[in-house]
Amino acid sequence: MATFQAATSRLTKRLECGIRAFDIGSDLRPVAELIADAFAHELDSRGNAALREMRIMSHVGALLKLLNRSTGEFNDLFGGFVWLEEGKVVGNVTVQKADAMGNRWQIANVAVAPAYRGQGISHLLMSKALEYITESGGEWAVLQVYAKNAIARHLYEQLDFEEVGGSVDFTLQRLPKLDAPARISNFYSFTADQWQALYELVSNQQSGQMLWWRPPRRTDYQITLEQMVGEWFWRTLGCNQIYRRCIQTTRRFDAAVILTAARWRGTHQLQLWVQPSLHGQHEETLMRWALATLQEYPRWPIALTLSTHHTAALACARRYGFQEQQTLLTMRRKI
Repeated sequence: MATFQAATSRLTKRLECGIRAFDIGSDLRPVAELIADAFAHELDSRGNAALREMRIMSHVGALLKLLNRSTGEFNDLFGGFVWLEEGKVVGNVTVQKADAMGNRWQIANVAVAPAYRGQGISHLLMSKALEYITESGGEWAVLQVYAKNAIARHLYEQLDFEEVGGSVDFTLQRLPKLDAPARISNFYSFTADQWQALYELVSNQQSGQMLWWRPPRRTDYQITLEQMVGEWFWRTLGCNQIYRRCIQTTRRFDAAVILTAARWRGTHQLQLWVQPSLHGQHEETLMRWALATLQEYPRWPIALTLSTHHTAALACARRYGFQEQQTLLTMRRKI
């Protein structure tokens, strides 16, 4: 009897090949490991945190599956498809609603185990995802891909995805010695209470297509009381200092910079925005001011993220020695 059951199990596994819908009860753990293996050098802190959550949730996968049957609340989080070979998950694509109406859908976590790459599995998974979005009444499919991932970008271009924008992560390992720039006209400190003007500047700087996909959230710029207290606490301890500066000629900000300077171990954080109509006029001044301000701080690396559309800022960062770490592109396809 045991021999018969073992033979039956092996036969079943051989028959379990190809695409099937993601099963929250059994696929959480293997998909988490697949993503960890496929994107080992690309995951940031948020990506690693999401993987940890998936691994933890996999221990109660059967319960989640039972709950999902009655509520369906996990479908938008874990919808998608897996590719099986002899019963083993070797490929994955996640498909999620990106808005409440279901007009825009996000495709993510397109991953294939190394031993099974080059066999067209990614193409088949993507085709299945697009078919599912079409059947669900979606109008757009959107995904993100690192610019250096030429194979994935070629696949998406073959499937008629177009680039709509992106972001570039920079790091400056060695701070150059600089003096502060000469007096800057209309250069002011601004407080956390002026978040509305900053929010409008950030929104104006984004391209129309990126605003369509993922507009800035007010909550990212509206500083809470708890955050204000936290800033005061760390500043009092001498841990870090947050500088907020803007160039302002009217009610709105023409440009702004936020510099988080660290005195203890860590990384300095630099953020910079300029009104699109003024690109090329303020980037040099604000960059020089920020780097000159950091002369008083330990020589930690400086992190900076810029929009791919802000070419003047990209060129300015490179002139001061910032090195590109990675570029994350956003692509979309009309269904």
